[in-house]
Amino acid sequence: MLRLFRDAAPIFALMRNVLLLLFLILTCSTHAADRELTLAREMLEDSIVRNDVEGMQFARARLVRLTAESDDRTVQRDAHYLAALSVSFESFSGLGDVSPALIMAGVRHADRAVELDPQFAEGWAMSAMLRGIARRAGQTVPDDPPGSPNRFARAKELDPKAPAVAFFNGMLTSMNPNGAAPPEGVKMFDELASRLEAERKGGRRFGLWDAETEAWRLFVRIAQDEPQAATLRPMVARLLEQRPDFALGREIADSVNERRFVAPPALTWQPLLTDAASDGKNPKLPDVISVDRAEDAERIWVRVGFRETLPRSFGVNLVVDRDGDPSTGMKWWGNGSSFRFDRLVTAWISRDGDRYFGRVGVTDDTGARAAKLMKITTDVAVAMGADERSVMIGVPRGALGWTPASTMIVAGGSHLVWNDDAASAVNSR
Repeated sequence: MLRLFRDAAPIFALMRNVLLLLFLILTCSTHAADRELTLAREMLEDSIVRNDVEGMQFARARLVRLTAESDDRTVQRDAHYLAALSVSFESFSGLGDVSPALIMAGVRHADRAVELDPQFAEGWAMSAMLRGIARRAGQTVPDDPPGSPNRFARAKELDPKAPAVAFFNGMLTSMNPNGAAPPEGVKMFDELASRLEAERKGGRRFGLWDAETEAWRLFVRIAQDEPQAATLRPMVARLLEQRPDFALGREIADSVNERRFVAPPALTWQPLLTDAASDGKNPKLPDVISVDRAEDAERIWVRVGFRETLPRSFGVNLVVDRDGDPSTGMKWWGNGSSFRFDRLVTAWISRDGDRYFGRVGVTDDTGARAAKLMKITTDVAVAMGADERSVMIGVPRGALGWTPASTMIVAGGSHLVWNDDAASAVNSR
């Protein structure tokens, strides 16, 4: 019997070595997949911070490849989730139209992440967000089985403090179509920022959710009835110290920079549009009554008249269809309108004496869909009428692209809420 074991010893040793080799191969394979996932995650996050669509696309290709090649369910889950995340941010990049097919691919990636791990809170949150994006893009998403929980409610139930869950929850809580961001939303972003800052003390770098959270801490303060630049400017300066490559942070910084009103231009004004007084949605907000047009060698000027003296904070939009073709461009937001536009001029400002700050710029229809209101230029001149019941907007000719066929709607209200518009029948229907 002892001889039998002695004779078998080399075989046992060989088997042990083979098993050890297999273990090492599997371990190395797992570590390689983890490293690839980490690299793809960092590449994706940095691309989102820079608003680099090509970088997002390249990172997504690596992630999709990982979903097919890795045998590790956690790696697969995270790769699917991050691929979905890339689609959601690309859809808000403002640098190009995102195809419905890509949006639906993002939905499938997010849904697959929660199939792989039903306890994955951030996967449920991303699935809910992308399904909403798909529906707004006119896509039909798969129905959940009867009795299934609401996807975002499920995310909050599983882990309300997970960064993506807390971020989207704060964003949804802060949105108010009727005016200022609610105090609850402001508090939620402050609390998330504090948690993330505490985590960074352990050595974690200032990443995607840190940047996005700090941006929204600024947004919810801008979205107040009386935003204060003295509060906003130090906050955005600290943000850009951490991530000078943060494209959205630089855009916010531009919106809170101090600007000066220009002198009203000495031009011959031509009546363009009129609108009945007191027909706005809210009688307490600015009410448009007239629109005039003029031009000089460099700019197209539009003068918007209001029924009452303008408050400290107010907003004006010039909504332009350059070629007059009603079949192209983004659909305007006015109820019952079929008007489409391909240029949007924005002046949502708060003023103090001869100075102001706010979101002032020109974008196209793609940028408007993603709320990139300053995509084309911020070189927009703003002048106040002597009676403070009119504002004059001067837009560079090249940025506006005005033609003899162009039509325009002018909307006005607060710096947060559209209230009234002036539009001719051909513009608005």
